[in-house]
Amino acid sequence: MSPPRRLDSAHYGGRWGSAPVIVGTAAWNGLAFAPYQTWAFRRAELSAYAETPFRAPNGKRVTMAPIRTLPTRDSGAERLVPIATRTLTQLLTNLEELPPDATVALVLCLPERMGERTQEGFATQRRQVEKALVRLLEERDLRPVVHVVPRGHASLAFGLIEAGEALRSRKVDIALVGGVDTYYDPDVVQTLIDQQRIFDGENLDTFVGGEGAAFCALTRTDVAKRTKWPVLARLDTVATDVELATQDNDVPCMAAALTRAGRVVSERLREERRTLDWWLSDMTAEELRVHEFKLAWPRVAHDVMPPEATLEYLSECLGDLGAAAMPTGLAIAVEGMLRGDPGAATCLLTGSSAGGARGVVLLSREP
Repeated sequence: MSPPRRLDSAHYGGRWGSAPVIVGTAAWNGLAFAPYQTWAFRRAELSAYAETPFRAPNGKRVTMAPIRTLPTRDSGAERLVPIATRTLTQLLTNLEELPPDATVALVLCLPERMGERTQEGFATQRRQVEKALVRLLEERDLRPVVHVVPRGHASLAFGLIEAGEALRSRKVDIALVGGVDTYYDPDVVQTLIDQQRIFDGENLDTFVGGEGAAFCALTRTDVAKRTKWPVLARLDTVATDVELATQDNDVPCMAAALTRAGRVVSERLREERRTLDWWLSDMTAEELRVHEFKLAWPRVAHDVMPPEATLEYLSECLGDLGAAAMPTGLAIAVEGMLRGDPGAATCLLTGSSAGGARGVVLLSREP
């Protein structure tokens, strides 16, 4: 018997009514402390990679893409809280002033280790990050509706489905959506060493951990006009699914979930006679991730992605950003489409969580 399908999706704009619009972005990572810098430094092929104090079993220092302005002795929540609060502050500063009567939602994407069944240490980190961000908003006289999504790399897609529906139903006027993550944590590093997943200078079937946060402000067009916010991009389609094959089992990876979610986007683009101009993937060098992407890419892109389209991987310069990967990709996509490099009218973001969650997000440049 075939496994049950878990595909979930939402379309906006076109025949589905008005689309939520992105009116602000913010990002901080090992490469840069703003979306524009992140976009520019990636274009210059700069790298955030550096040795850390952590040691691999072979005696070599673990390479990561850390934020080097943070104290090297800080780890876990000592890094997560300032990264998250500084980035959200950056977004709020860019927005200047929110309408006093607006209903605001905070959608926070977090790593899978901070889910419901988690170690007490990681549960404490989750509470600290959440409380710090809520306090930051309350200091600005905002009482946010909080929705936490601890689904790892694919969290943004799950969060945007919730945020998009809340905006469409007018339960919320503004959604602040983003994620934060770090691998700069002794417990996280030890777990990855035990799993032989973190790069130690020798094993190539691994990844380089990064850290960072990114947030975007999502709202309806009527709110954007009333507040005179610039419309930076449009949210067109979001889809999620669950892959049965993971690093922890022997199920053959057929890339079924990423393919199904991606085809939701492809079929819409084909129906509207548009092309997929830019694909930003969170793929790392891990064999399972590469295998999945090699299977999914042609299935998703063959009829909508022309030869001149751009395909890029976030981890090449930034390391694996975990729950912050897709939010960072969104910030980069907005910058790239605004500045015409690459010359894309559409951008697909994809995220694959270690636990099986898969997410895709289609953005469009505002005409």
